[in-house]
Amino acid sequence: MPETGVDTESWGWPTIDAGLLNPLGHGSREAQLTSDAAWLQALVDAELALTRALIDAELVPTWMTAVCDELANAAHLDLAAIAAQGRGGGNPVIPLVKHLGVAAEAVRAGASDHIHVGATSQDILDTAAMLVAHRVTAEITTQLTDLTKTLALLADEHRDTIMAGRTLGQQASPTSFGFLAAGWLDAVLAVLRRLDEVHNALPAQLGGAVGNLAVLTEIARARRTGTPAQHTVDEVVQGYARHLGLVAPPLSWHTNRLSIAELAGVLASAAGVAGAFALDVSVLSRTEIGEVSERLGAGEGGSSAMPHKRNPVSAVLVVGAARQAPALVSTLLGSVLAEDQRPSGAWHAEWKPLRTLEGLAVSAVTGAASLAARLDVDSDRMRANLEVTDGLIFSERVTTILAEALGKTAAFDVVQRASREAFETNRPLQIVLGGVLASDGRDDALLSRIWTAFTATATADLGQSSAGIDRVLARYRGQCVEADAAPDPIRTAR
Repeated sequence: MPETGVDTESWGWPTIDAGLLNPLGHGSREAQLTSDAAWLQALVDAELALTRALIDAELVPTWMTAVCDELANAAHLDLAAIAAQGRGGGNPVIPLVKHLGVAAEAVRAGASDHIHVGATSQDILDTAAMLVAHRVTAEITTQLTDLTKTLALLADEHRDTIMAGRTLGQQASPTSFGFLAAGWLDAVLAVLRRLDEVHNALPAQLGGAVGNLAVLTEIARARRTGTPAQHTVDEVVQGYARHLGLVAPPLSWHTNRLSIAELAGVLASAAGVAGAFALDVSVLSRTEIGEVSERLGAGEGGSSAMPHKRNPVSAVLVVGAARQAPALVSTLLGSVLAEDQRPSGAWHAEWKPLRTLEGLAVSAVTGAASLAARLDVDSDRMRANLEVTDGLIFSERVTTILAEALGKTAAFDVVQRASREAFETNRPLQIVLGGVLASDGRDDALLSRIWTAFTATATADLGQSSAGIDRVLARYRGQCVEADAAPDPIRTAR
């Protein structure tokens, strides 16, 4: 193995990122949407959208349309050279403009004069960032929407599938798996709504050197004399945003980085809801619990040391992706502190954490959607686990029944003492409590109600679970089914 500091080119393979340490990214569109190639395409799209907007505003000759069409595919450019040359000016736009100019001249002499007119490097890079974000948020929306379909089915199908509720890592009171799935669904729906808002508000960036579009204003005065310069410049800005499918901002946001901060928040939230779902799956699939499991394919979930292992590999990787998001958000929020008309280092600090966060969010939600579709639910194991505590899981229900006869405080005290004795003597709670109540002279009717609380199927313990599930499913239908005129998977399944 080469020592630290050895040039990796001497290893015999090119210095590329093949995702060796990012297994979750494989099988998702992460690389396609956030790779260097994707970013270069977005930069080219931004440059050519500006030229097309200038054509529309009659500031650039119409023959440039054909030139733009020829330059549209960024794959024709030397990505490695542009990346290396970006060191000279501190960003890749400077060499990109030169490479685009050369390519434009090869199409038609004089074409390079109409590339990057009135813009500065940050305009193009910020706009490319918003283009990438636009594509990333669309993909995350698609994957989360797929996830909602599966979660809605799980919530409805398992509304009466009784399981142990757990708080602070311990069995608490009974709940249902459908209610748990509805909680996952509710969180995903909230993120989807916020994601839609952010997606539809992503702004283009065009301000020139200090944000006031002075160069473009001067060009408008010189080349379109019969029209007020402000009207022409507004036309260019609006057209620029329209060609890109972005929002035209009221003025440049070179130092107003709130768009990036808001984007970071919703990306982290998307990764977070995916991770929270996956974390629950990983806990419930523990050997000692075994209530759900990931349907594994050949070669999945294995161990390098233990042949018996069936690890919930997708859940683990989704959780791993989600855990990285908060630190990246903090860096991006730090760039809100941006000085002067264009900051030194603030927007530069956004590039890598934003791209990493976007990639993690894409892979996390894609992994979560796949995991949910391959989730096996073991209702028999859930019911069996209700018996693990010998009735202690029903203590809340029993206390509520007793409170009608003894009062809340006294009932809680009796059940708490009986629970402690049951735990210490390894006897069922109903036996211990029945003895305590019988010795206190409680009537047979009360004892019968207490006994029923332990022997019933526990459906009554679920309270308003079914009503809560219905509310979340109604929200799902309104947000994801009716809004998109899509088939209702619940009605189809029934």
